[in-house]
Amino acid sequence: MRLAEGTISIHCGAFDAETLWRDDGLAKLPALPDPQARNIVSAMDELLFVFCKESDVLLTRNPLEPAQLRYLSEIGLAFRTSSEPLAERGEQWETNPFRLLIHKGAELQGGELLPPGGYVEPFAVLDGVQELTALYGLAGGYPEAETIRRVNSKLYSTEWRERLGHGPRTSIVRSHTELLSVAGAMLGAGPVLIKDTFGVSGKGNLLIQSSATLERIAGYIASQEQKGKAVIFLLEPLLDKAIDFSCQFHIDEEGSYSWLSVQQVMNSEFSYLGTFSASAELMEKLEREGYFKLMQETAQMLFESGYYGHVCVDSMLLADGRLEPIVEINARKSMSLIKKQLDDYLASFSLQGSLTYLSVMCPGMVSYGELLAAMEREGLLFHPERGAGILPLSSGTFTINQAAGLKRKGRLYLCAAVKRQEQYSELLTRMRDLLKANGIAVTN
Repeated sequence: MRLAEGTISIHCGAFDAETLWRDDGLAKLPALPDPQARNIVSAMDELLFVFCKESDVLLTRNPLEPAQLRYLSEIGLAFRTSSEPLAERGEQWETNPFRLLIHKGAELQGGELLPPGGYVEPFAVLDGVQELTALYGLAGGYPEAETIRRVNSKLYSTEWRERLGHGPRTSIVRSHTELLSVAGAMLGAGPVLIKDTFGVSGKGNLLIQSSATLERIAGYIASQEQKGKAVIFLLEPLLDKAIDFSCQFHIDEEGSYSWLSVQQVMNSEFSYLGTFSASAELMEKLEREGYFKLMQETAQMLFESGYYGHVCVDSMLLADGRLEPIVEINARKSMSLIKKQLDDYLASFSLQGSLTYLSVMCPGMVSYGELLAAMEREGLLFHPERGAGILPLSSGTFTINQAAGLKRKGRLYLCAAVKRQEQYSELLTRMRDLLKANGIAVTN
């Protein structure tokens, strides 16, 4: 939807949308529960400030640290936000922010944070967003909930790849016995990747390299089958990849396609580590091999399926030079789109950026404001007039487990703003040294 001039956008969302789209009746792959990691993901909604204009509203599950708000305002990234948490006591279990907003809406409207006619901009469309807009007189147009679930399933990406004749051969298994037989046969040719239909960023992917591991996982799935859970997993050979990258585009309600960017992604063990602008060499290769035409065809296919909005297509370049143009389709905003927004902001200062994070372990309560002050003293904190520097992107991901009394895991999302690419590693090394000097361990 093209917004009228002066329309206020209301940004909100959950970065674990896949878990909210997933059917509870499906069996899961084994994974260790990590409440602290879950807390960190819940605080990633702060990153949505990059989409805000000064008149816009950012609604986050927990309020941003005042020091972060002051800093962002100083560098020209001002917006309106709430100083109160979205979840009331007794609502902490609710992970869908739009359900929380429905309960909190009257209070937020009183504070002019849900202004009538304001356009709700979700990170990903979830149940409740349509109800929220109708209840409080807000603007917003979204695809049907069932369409959202369908196009975000890895089954959908697999079907499209097969129609195009791209990508690795993917097998779909619907029982633990099928898992044993099909994956067992595939192991003869090399390691096998088991994928959940709604896995994301390291969750819902398992690498199988031996029959013993396969048998243990099949036994775990069998125990869930006995409790009535349905089984559906995808099996693929592990590809020898050289580069992960993604393409961002947007489809409007009339079906028009707008290409936005290509970002190279750094991963480790299927987990996201950071994002850089695509190299000129990669862009030239993609142009030669018809990648952008394929993305436009993918957009048309999504629109015919009933979807419109932001899309991020994960792709890869293999070690032998072959292109795998469609690994997964993510019909939502993405970390790479956040990186693109940062690119646009930094370009006005003739700078380029990389988006990454540092996983940290704090020895106790560590003030976020004091951390920013330490970065300022060391000349590390980004200011436009200073040029190169570190732009911290979220306070809650650093502090949330301290506030919960856990005092352990945190994550610092950062943008390293530089004039020359060789400055990236120097800046990040200095940032790591500063954290260590303040007793904060960096674990990645």
